Amino acid sequence: MKSVKSMREQKQQRKSGIRHLRMILLLFMIFLIIYTVFSYFLVKLMLEDTRISFLPGFLLHAGIMLFWFLPVRMLWSCHRIGRLLFQLFSIMNIYTVYELISLFQVSITKDHAPLRLVFAALVIGKAVLVLYVAWQLQRDSQIICIWKRIAEPQEEAEPIISLPSNTRIPHDRRVDMRARNRIRACSLALLLYQYGMLVLLYLLLFLLRYYINDVQGMQFMQRTLLMASLFSALIWSLPVVSLFLYKQWSRWIIPVMWFMEGIRLLLTIPQLVDIFNTQNYQLISWAVLVVLELLRYVLLYRLLSYFLKDPFVRVYWLRNYHASIQEDQEL
Repeated sequence: MKSVKSMREQKQQRKSGIRHLRMILLLFMIFLIIYTVFSYFLVKLMLEDTRISFLPGFLLHAGIMLFWFLPVRMLWSCHRIGRLLFQLFSIMNIYTVYELISLFQVSITKDHAPLRLVFAALVIGKAVLVLYVAWQLQRDSQIICIWKRIAEPQEEAEPIISLPSNTRIPHDRRVDMRARNRIRACSLALLLYQYGMLVLLYLLLFLLRYYINDVQGMQFMQRTLLMASLFSALIWSLPVVSLFLYKQWSRWIIPVMWFMEGIRLLLTIPQLVDIFNTQNYQLISWAVLVVLELLRYVLLYRLLSYFLKDPFVRVYWLRNYHASIQEDQEL
C-alpha cells in the first residue's frame, strides 16, 4: 500500500510540476511579446529626430526572438532536450547586452536620453529574466520532478517528498489551492495592467493629439506619461515575479514599490511645476496629464487592495508565516 501511495504522490507531483512549468513558459512568452512591442515604441521615439532607419534592425531582432518558440515548445511537451536548448539560448542572449554599446554611441537629443536608459534597463532586465528562468529549470524542485522516474508499485519505498501535515486536511488543501490560484491570478492581472496601461496610454494620447490644438504640449504630456508608465512597469515586474512564484515576501515588497512610486512623484513634480511656469502649454494638456495619472494610480490601488484583502490569501500567508517561525524555532 505504501508503494502504491508513493507512486500516486509522485504522479500528482509530476502533474503539478508540469502545470508550474507551463505557467512559467506562458508568462515568459507574454513577456517576450511585450518586450518586442515596447522595444519598437522606445526605439521609434528615441530615434524620431534622427535619420537612422531602425526598422531593418528591429525586424532582424524580432525574427531572432521567434527562435525562442523552439525550446519553449519542447519544454511545453516536457522534452528533456528543451532545458538544454533554453539554457543555450539564455547564454547566447547575453550578446544583446553587448549591443547596447553601439546604441549609446548614437547622438540623440537630451529629451530622448532617458528613453535610451529605459531601453537599456529593459534589455538588461530581459537578459536577467532569461537567465533566472534557465536557473529555475535546473534548480526548481517542482520542475525537476517532471523528468524523474516514477517508482514501481512493487517496491516498498518511502515517498520521495513528504507533504506537510496541514495538506492532509481537505479543508486546508482547498484553501491553499484557492489562495494559490488567486495569487497567480493577481500576478498575471498586475502584469497585464502595467504593460496594457502603457500601450493604452500611448494610443490614447496619440489620438488626443489630433483633437487638442496643442501639439507641443501633447507631445510633452505623451512623453511624460510614457516615462512614468515605463517606470511603473519595470518596478512592478518584481512583485509580478514574486507573486507568480508564491514568495512570502511578496506582500512586503508591494509597499516598497509604492514608496518608489512616491519618490518618483516627489522628483517629478518640481520639474513639472517649473515647466508649467516657463512653457505656454494649454491647461487642457495639463488636465489630461493629471487625470490619466490619477486614473492609473487609482486603478492600481483598487487592484492591489482587492487582492491583499482576499481572505484566502491572508490565511495562506499567515499559515506559511507561522510555519516558517515554527521551523526556525525547531532548528
